[in-house]
Amino acid sequence: MKRQPELPSWAQELRQRYLAGEASMFLLHGNVRDLFPWDGADGTRYVPLREFLERFLSRSKDIVAYYNCSEGIEFPEPEMESRFKKAVNLKLVAEGRSDLVQRFPKGAGEAIPMLESVFMDPAANAGIVVDYVETIVPAGDLSFMGDADKANLVNFQRWAADPALLASDNLVILVTESLNEVHRKVLASAQLVAINVPLPEQAERNHFVRRIDTRNVELEIPEEALSSHTAGLSLIQIRGIFRIARQSGQPITFKTVSRRKKAIIEQECHGLVEFVDPDHDFSHVGGMEGVKTDLMRMASAIKAGKKNQVPMGIIFVGPMGTGKTFLAEAFAGESGLTCLKFKNFRDKWVGSTEGNLEKILQVVDALGYVLLIIDEADRSMGNSGESDGGTGSRVIARLKEFMSDTSHRGRVVICMMTNRPDKLDTDLKRPGRFDVKIPFFFPEEKSERVLILKAQIRKKKFELAADCDLDPVAEATQGYSAAELEAVLLASAGFASAEDRDVISQADLVRAAEDTLPSRDTRMLEFMEMLAVFEASAKRMLPERYQEMEVDQVQERLDQLRALLGRRAL
Repeated sequence: MKRQPELPSWAQELRQRYLAGEASMFLLHGNVRDLFPWDGADGTRYVPLREFLERFLSRSKDIVAYYNCSEGIEFPEPEMESRFKKAVNLKLVAEGRSDLVQRFPKGAGEAIPMLESVFMDPAANAGIVVDYVETIVPAGDLSFMGDADKANLVNFQRWAADPALLASDNLVILVTESLNEVHRKVLASAQLVAINVPLPEQAERNHFVRRIDTRNVELEIPEEALSSHTAGLSLIQIRGIFRIARQSGQPITFKTVSRRKKAIIEQECHGLVEFVDPDHDFSHVGGMEGVKTDLMRMASAIKAGKKNQVPMGIIFVGPMGTGKTFLAEAFAGESGLTCLKFKNFRDKWVGSTEGNLEKILQVVDALGYVLLIIDEADRSMGNSGESDGGTGSRVIARLKEFMSDTSHRGRVVICMMTNRPDKLDTDLKRPGRFDVKIPFFFPEEKSERVLILKAQIRKKKFELAADCDLDPVAEATQGYSAAELEAVLLASAGFASAEDRDVISQADLVRAAEDTLPSRDTRMLEFMEMLAVFEASAKRMLPERYQEMEVDQVQERLDQLRALLGRRAL
């Protein structure tokens, strides 16, 4: 009796659901272009998905066929090709046709009906793999589809709904990287089961690393540590790190793996995310002592593994220039979380935006211990009505689903920043998804502005004359944001540089404070401040002048400002 191979979790799920009679048509998606372990008579080998499925199906099927619209219909063994051809020709003879099959077509218009003639035959025992299914039934509007695409779509829907396929011993496996690229009518089929093929977990990566060819490769990092450090990468990408090291003669170190991992993931996500390697921590953040204390408590809980004390998400809300992004990056540095920042993942093509988001979330989930920064969330996540064809609502729904997964608590923290929280979906902002909402304001007191100036001087390593006094500068910059205070320092450094000096003098500081103008859009800034007051999750986070305001008073002032701002507040 042949020993059953130890299957990956997704293959076990497929096998169990097929044997239980739940479905005979499956759609594999996700990390489908990777290598997978096959434990055979010749030991464990890592093979591409096509070979894995062919070996997997050949154990119980008389006919195994693989199809994509580039290579056509192919078989793992000549005997299976003969059986397939015989089955097709018998059906043609039964229909009274004489044009028997001599060769197999490549085009989907001819190949798909030929495949159907075999796996819809109850006497057959066949396993069919249709790869790159998004090229056969692509996502899109029916009115823009050609007759051939419509015919393929109808075929796939018929298969998924036909009880004869479920009653037979035949099996159809569709393969795609992204569900969002496959037509939604196929995905909605009741008897189609979609199974995600995830990126490899640490145990799988460790198993692979222990069996990889390390000849002529200098490994300066323990295998266990390498397996941990490559979270978020596929096995093919890990193999690529070894191949590059062998070719270049460079040793594999933490630094080289980190650099390569950053490049791989940014490329894999097609520029949708950016790795952020913070060069600052809370010591470079002036003022905001209460906020920093709260965030430091969260950072300590993350490091200690106290997941129940870590929020699912945090919203930073307040006017522009108040240091939201700067503080988020500093929090990443303090917590030790890998910091990723959303870039523009919205696309003009149907389904592309949802596919982009899915790719990002898949990488985030695989990486683990990630701080995902979503800057200007009102633009990327804001409600846009029906003008985008419902894309915005689907994006928000997927993000809600991801954030509702409690397995992410303590592993993935989403930090969303916005100055217009009123544009975000109310249900998205609720506790359980975003447990903490931190308001940001312009520095209220002169002492706070002094702290901000000192923190910026430390971060930028400016050299000030021994007699410099920051109090007059802080006095002269009442109403300035943290970003505008930074601008004052940069201007003072510019004045010193113009006179060929490295040291900033008191005169440079005073001149810069007098010359730099703060934002004059005071109504809009007040509107954003009041929104921050309205959204704050704790009264202690508010300046004293707002702490005693009732909700009705805040709402009344917001309504007044909306009326004054008109369309700008929409």
